[in-house]
Amino acid sequence: MPPVVEEVPMGEMAGKDGEMRLSEVGMEQMLVSMGHQACGALKLWNYPSWMRNLVPHDINGEERPDQVDMAAMEIYRDRERGVARYNEFRRNLLMIPISSWEDLTDEEEVIEALHDVYGNDVEKLDLLIGLHAEKKIKGFAISETAFFIFLLIASRRLESDRFFTTNFNSRTYTEKGLEWVNKTETLKDVIDRHFPGMTKK
Repeated sequence: MPPVVEEVPMGEMAGKDGEMRLSEVGMEQMLVSMGHQACGALKLWNYPSWMRNLVPHDINGEERPDQVDMAAMEIYRDRERGVARYNEFRRNLLMIPISSWEDLTDEEEVIEALHDVYGNDVEKLDLLIGLHAEKKIKGFAISETAFFIFLLIASRRLESDRFFTTNFNSRTYTEKGLEWVNKTETLKDVIDRHFPGMTKK
């Protein structure tokens, strides 16, 4: 792992200042830095703290007066848009809904918190909270419900995206582009193609 040159809080990477900061750092250094960061687990109480007190910017990059809690905003947006609650979402996937918090998790702290927020009414459980609280499949980073969605969406994307079906040809991609598509297996391949030597850093 390369030595740390400078630590930059994520909050400083937003808006005009963040754009200038990224320009100074450069794409290659930024990707190297990101490549050495561990990603956060998808679970309760693990939302990035800097996104809980985010300073929003307008279209010109100027700071707006009110700060935003993105975690609360996500729940608000789901409710406003009529996203199904956790149990209804599972029913829509023909999955068995939960009938108690213990069906969702065996973590006492989580059960207590869910009871504090939702009482005994498991039907009120927000989808995002349920996905983060749900027991993970052994060896997986995501829950069973999230995995169902992944399987459905991944296969449908491949079947319905014209760039994987009718337009999967050299007329669309060019000969070189099609060669890249057919030879690319991982993100490392993409990075090595555009920034030779970066993945060795």
